[in-house]
Amino acid sequence: MLARLRIRFVSMAALALTICLTLVMAIVFFLTDEGFERQMNTAVNMLLANNGEMPLPDVMPDPGISKISEEFSFEARYFSVVTDKDGEVIRINTEQVHAIDEEGAKDIVDAVANERFMYGDDPITAFFEAIAGGDSNKFKGRFHYRGNIYYYDSKVLPDGSVMRVFVDATSRFMIVHQIYYYMFIVCVSILLIFSLLFIFLSERITEPFIKNQEKQKRFITNASHELKTPLTVISANIEMIEMTGNKSKWTESTSRQVKKLSQLVSNLVTLSKLDEKDELILTDVEASKIVSEQAEPFTAVIESAGKTYEKDIAEGIVIKSEARGVQELTSILLDNAQKYCDDNGRVVIKLEQLGKGTKAKGARLTVTNSYTDGAGVDYNRFFERFYREDTSHNSKKGGFGIGLSIAQEICNKLGAKIQALYNKQTKEITFSVTFR
Repeated sequence: MLARLRIRFVSMAALALTICLTLVMAIVFFLTDEGFERQMNTAVNMLLANNGEMPLPDVMPDPGISKISEEFSFEARYFSVVTDKDGEVIRINTEQVHAIDEEGAKDIVDAVANERFMYGDDPITAFFEAIAGGDSNKFKGRFHYRGNIYYYDSKVLPDGSVMRVFVDATSRFMIVHQIYYYMFIVCVSILLIFSLLFIFLSERITEPFIKNQEKQKRFITNASHELKTPLTVISANIEMIEMTGNKSKWTESTSRQVKKLSQLVSNLVTLSKLDEKDELILTDVEASKIVSEQAEPFTAVIESAGKTYEKDIAEGIVIKSEARGVQELTSILLDNAQKYCDDNGRVVIKLEQLGKGTKAKGARLTVTNSYTDGAGVDYNRFFERFYREDTSHNSKKGGFGIGLSIAQEICNKLGAKIQALYNKQTKEITFSVTFR
């Protein structure tokens, strides 16, 4: 129990931290990339506005708006190419870039034109047609060339020629990605460190909850044992009174209440023992035989109450489970069904194999009973301890709302799944247990 609680605590804490770190990384990545794109596009626009030259610091725009420092004029690596309407080169300026010569600049211009204008036989002509049509954005963007990254744009000059400018963003791009890399390493390191810290502190953090639960278990166990003795004495005294010929409706009523309290004590002890156990040892169990044996004694109880009892138990079903657990489950579900079944209703128990032939694996146990008032009820709450749909706690039905809670605990130990389903057409509720 302690180990499961610690594992759950560490898992939830690590998951929460992972989500937070992921969100922080995503926000930082987005803002950094957005700022980088804005800076590069601003640099390209400055070159176009200044005839292919980077303006000096005294005429640069406000750094707070452009996101470019005054030193950028001396740091920037860029080049420009001016061509006529036929694509013939008029002027090339590569003074501010070392990795590109004039031939390289021409190759880049051609490569960008071919990439942006895949249609037609003449990409240069296609470019001028796009410019003439006002679609200058077709020669704008980011381009990879021989391991370098360039941001580029173009515009038509007053004399009809076209200027193309390219800004080398390789070094800044590498810095940004290096920031991403280091931030990822830092976040992973934080996650590992805090996970180890969570593991180290989990015992101290969960200790109060464990102690409180242990106190609760001891209280239930001790109270149960203390209650058994007076209940036994009361029951014996009632029997003696009835044996002496003084049987009355008062002694019968007292006897019924004693039996109810005895059942409650037994259920509380069962729950306490289930909480103390870890996973049960599962072996091959003859489910068909166990379910049939547990179902048979309920025949007289259900039919004597004027209700129909149907059994559909397939033979030869063997599952990986624990015999006592399957017995308890069957008994609890049938007892619950006969208590809450409508007058003149029906109770159906069914056991079926899941899959067929060589693919047969697991089984499903279902117990169904008529339940006219079941529409609109939250069936998941049926598995809460001491929950009763009748909030007035009318005792006509009997029970304390603890049986289904025990059934769920047993299923958790057996690795089975229990659920409640309601059929509005037949007005019946079905409790289904799936054994893997």
